[in-house]
Amino acid sequence: MAEVLAEPQFQIFTHIKTGAKVGRIYFPALFLTEFHATVYQWLQRQEIIFDEKDIKQYADGSFRLYFRSANSLETEYFRLVKPLIVHG
Repeated sequence: MAEVLAEPQFQIFTHIKTGAKVGRIYFPALFLTEFHATVYQWLQRQEIIFDEKDIKQYADGSFRLYFRSANSLETEYFRLVKPLIVHG
């Protein structure tokens, strides 16, 4: 049975030779159903750098995004999800 994800999955990758860092976020369809407007606004921010080749869309409506930022990648990720995810 497949696991259904309700929250984004975040990772940071560091290039072995250059040391450049890139963030990867997988946005599950269930999360996007509720928070699509907030994700869209976050993607419009000038601090978030990506282009079409950095996005992979899936048939279920989810997508994966690689992004860069002059700011901390973790900070940018948590700026998006922290206000949206409430743990009980």
